[in-house]
Amino acid sequence: MRGLWMLGWLAEAIAIVVMVAACGGGTALERPVGEPSHPDLVPEPPDVLHTTVEDDGTNLIRFSSVLVNVGEGDFVLQGKRATDEHWMVTQVLHYTESGGEVVPTEARLTWGGDGHDHWHVARIATYDLAELDDSGEVVEGDLGLTDTKVGFCFYDTHRVLDDVGPEEGVYEHEECGDEDDQELGMGLSVGWSDTYDWSLPGQSIDITDLPDGRYRLSARADPNDWFDEVTRDNNDASTDFELTTREDGLRSAEVLRTQPESSPSTG
Repeated sequence: MRGLWMLGWLAEAIAIVVMVAACGGGTALERPVGEPSHPDLVPEPPDVLHTTVEDDGTNLIRFSSVLVNVGEGDFVLQGKRATDEHWMVTQVLHYTESGGEVVPTEARLTWGGDGHDHWHVARIATYDLAELDDSGEVVEGDLGLTDTKVGFCFYDTHRVLDDVGPEEGVYEHEECGDEDDQELGMGLSVGWSDTYDWSLPGQSIDITDLPDGRYRLSARADPNDWFDEVTRDNNDASTDFELTTREDGLRSAEVLRTQPESSPSTG
């Protein structure tokens, strides 16, 4: 069944090739010449941590999410659907000399209506907590604590790498579409990051029942292997922190270390 689905998917993707050269569509994509310029999505260690108490008494650890494109080419996605049917999501790979190709993917789009009034690539980055022992190693066993983040609407938020990519942002969040749209596009330029601040909905994990101790907050980019990248060896990052309860009963998180120690934004 999956093979038949992908064949149908490919046929529909080919049908929209002429509309996907740029993020917003409308320009024919020429025959590829040269080599594909792959993007490379790298997560920053989630080291901006805040502990909060919600109105219902739930304790959360909040964190910022940052993905950086350190690859050879832009990360460009196109979405198309008929009426309210599922989205077809394709990745556009530009080539070194000219033209490009459209690659079918199994990625999903989801609508973010909780203040994120546009479409997102669902679970393109995931975050989870693990317990650490006294030596700083992960304790076996799954805590089952993950983020509730909707996904990413990719666009150029901050320029991170000074020596590569455009000086001004190319992709904007408005391109992620309205709820009734049937076509949309989004992207992330080389050298730029897409940043979600810790205060936004879904940038959190419930720690109400988590005892004081040492934990690791791990980030993983493209965990479902949906997209073509330069490498997948740099798709993981993490932050170790110590969770304590203060005398006033509020929780506190102190960052102990990050992995890798350097990131695209810090060099």
